Amino acid sequence: MPSTSPEGQGTSPPDRSAAVNGHSRPACTECQRRKQKCNRQWPCNHCQKRKVADQCRFTQAPAAADKSPAATKKRSRHDEDVDMASDDDDDMQGFAAIGYMHSDFLSGLTSEKKPRPTPRQYFKAPDACPQLQKALQVLPSRTTTDVLVQNFLSRVNFHYYIIYPPSFLQEYRDWWADRQANKPLGLQWTCLLLMICACSAQYTEPGLQRKIETELGEAIEYASDRYHLVARELHSTIPVSYSHLISVQYLLHSCLWYKYEARFVESWHVLSVAIREAQELCFNHEKRAGPISEFDAEMRRRTWCIMDTWDWQISALLSRPRIIDLLDCDVQQPSLTLEGYAVSPMEHMKQQSIIVGQLSARFGAPKNATSPSDINEYLSLVEDWIQTFPPQFDVETPDKSLDSKYEWIILHRHYLHSACYWMLLDPLRPYLTRAMDQQSLQYDLHFRAQGIKYGLKLVRSLIDFFHFVYPNDAKFHFVLFSVFDIASTLCSTMLHDDDGSLDSRNDIAAGVRSAIDMLSTLQGVTKTAKASHDILLLLMQRVAAASEVRSHRANQSRTAVTLDASLSPPPMTACNHAVGASGACSEVGSTDGYDYFPVSPNDMLTSDQAQHQQPVIVGASPNHSQHHGHHGMHDQQPNGGVYATMPPQPMMMTSLDMGQQYMPIAPQSVPVKVPTTMYLQPLESVYMAPTPTHMFGNFSLDGFTEEQLGDLATMWNYQSLDLSFIPQQQQQQQQ
Repeated sequence: MPSTSPEGQGTSPPDRSAAVNGHSRPACTECQRRKQKCNRQWPCNHCQKRKVADQCRFTQAPAAADKSPAATKKRSRHDEDVDMASDDDDDMQGFAAIGYMHSDFLSGLTSEKKPRPTPRQYFKAPDACPQLQKALQVLPSRTTTDVLVQNFLSRVNFHYYIIYPPSFLQEYRDWWADRQANKPLGLQWTCLLLMICACSAQYTEPGLQRKIETELGEAIEYASDRYHLVARELHSTIPVSYSHLISVQYLLHSCLWYKYEARFVESWHVLSVAIREAQELCFNHEKRAGPISEFDAEMRRRTWCIMDTWDWQISALLSRPRIIDLLDCDVQQPSLTLEGYAVSPMEHMKQQSIIVGQLSARFGAPKNATSPSDINEYLSLVEDWIQTFPPQFDVETPDKSLDSKYEWIILHRHYLHSACYWMLLDPLRPYLTRAMDQQSLQYDLHFRAQGIKYGLKLVRSLIDFFHFVYPNDAKFHFVLFSVFDIASTLCSTMLHDDDGSLDSRNDIAAGVRSAIDMLSTLQGVTKTAKASHDILLLLMQRVAAASEVRSHRANQSRTAVTLDASLSPPPMTACNHAVGASGACSEVGSTDGYDYFPVSPNDMLTSDQAQHQQPVIVGASPNHSQHHGHHGMHDQQPNGGVYATMPPQPMMMTSLDMGQQYMPIAPQSVPVKVPTTMYLQPLESVYMAPTPTHMFGNFSLDGFTEEQLGDLATMWNYQSLDLSFIPQQQQQQQQ
């Protein structure tokens, strides 16, 4: 394999030009070889046009010999100090041997600063490394690997653009040539190839998926899992002293793989390892990195830009501390001039890195912006940043002229718009999850209104995002969790509307229903999507129940009316009250001409119980056997009445003994809305509806277990939403 660059992008070790002014240095090596006129800017016009910007390198022109007495004396003194410099180098190696990283302080202890050792790959022959042998056996044939790599570069890579395709393809060809020649292989690069195949297998169109599965003889999901596992096993054999950009890229793709699986905790841990590897290479301190080419410096900056943004996002998502210490960073933003596009495929990441740097420098984390002045300053920073977006990413009227040529611009536009609304929402979340009424402080109500505004904008942005990525990129992690997170936050807002004074209640409910619809479509994609969907349905039931409790409290002064237990089937008079199990009348009340009868979740009947009970469905209509829609809380009937229908859920039924029993009221009851004029039909004529218990499994309104929440238990910050439930396991631990 040809020698790789210090950062492993398939090029020879370069000499970084000391000159910054383009005309103070000679033409790049490629233009010199081709005898072309070079504009001496990096990347130069010819290399960029030929799509070989990674090969555009400038060498420092040899300086004329200085024969002055001062220079002669300096050289003589240098010759005398050779042995001392060698001793200093040994001192630095000694510091490294006991674990110290390169620093200006330690460098100052020596008379001369020595360049850092060149990063290198760890090469092994296949027959000398069992893990490498296993990796080569797991990788598919050259043809299938080519297909996976091409799918990755044309689709998956554009999500974050971690890999620069031209240099990667050259390394890919060299790796196969070395493998066929039975030469030692770079373990870091082999790990990266395996991980790219794993990520590519997560994003295959149906036709390509069937083709690959036919070749592999197994489901593509299993192949993706195996590529990822084998890559991790192989990487564990690389000594820690062999730090390399390729290892950082491999780790970032492992982090990405976990994200695609909605396993955010594992993703956060792998990201931590990637950041530590990058710090070992001084990605966070450019001046300490030593002499490297412009291309290698650009690749390091791009990689750090991605890690910095992910660190902010995942740490905020999981309510965990940031991994990167921004006080220990001195990194420029990438130039993004390699590709020569009107908009770089990494522009969306650079934009986020810019605002992350500003917010981190001022607040550290969004949770630290707590006072009204801090929140206003935070929002102003983000809003000013939004105004700097390139025309293609404008939030109001984006320029879509390049959409047909570069489809990834559409993806990045959706991603960036959702990210900016997410950032605007961050410091406002506490105001969406605390109890408020018309008597609350004005700034509390103001920030709640702002939070609702940005939350609804985020929902609309995610809906557009979802329609773009589904079904081909349905596992795109940002959409999946963002939809659930904002919807559950908005549910909390409605639950904490103490006096029902929230003006935007209908808009919020519509946004949550849209989120439920999206997650319903994604239920078959991941287990997390199904759990998220079921939880949101139950949260909406809590919202409806809380609304009826408020209605009940508002009408406590109304006169109680007792239902006659011996009431016969003919029509009864309008009743605005429910009767408890003991026979006493319990007031419910109504403000819109309908009665609300709370039915306790304890009264849900399983299929087995239903066979031994005689249930009655309150307000059953003549066309009761028709299927009710999922989106409305009630269905209109021919006579104008509204009958008791609910979104998909276990049927709310109660056993009613016509002589003594009535519908009981429980503390957390589910309201059933019925017309003010209702009929209680003879039991033998009542329609017996099935109980769709499969809709929620073992979920109940009383709470969720850790097992039921699954991955959501570790990444969903439900405690901050104050939803009146916590997993039973944690509840027992607290007791």
